[in-house]
Amino acid sequence: MGEDREMKQKRIKVLEMIAQDMKNDAKKFDGKPFDGRTVAEYFGNQGAAIAALANIIKSILMDKE
Repeated sequence: MGEDREMKQKRIKVLEMIAQDMKNDAKKFDGKPFDGRTVAEYFGNQGAAIAALANIIKSILMDKE
């Protein structure tokens, strides 16, 4: 049972980190020129966040089996 609690805490920590990264990105990109490089970097960051969220959802679903 302790492992379940530990895994839950790990997931919460990762979610908090993702949320903070997104908040930091919003500040980082505010006021930057809307050019290909900036857009590519921003989308890359978004893709990484989506992948991290997908991995958490996958691990939750696998735990339910």
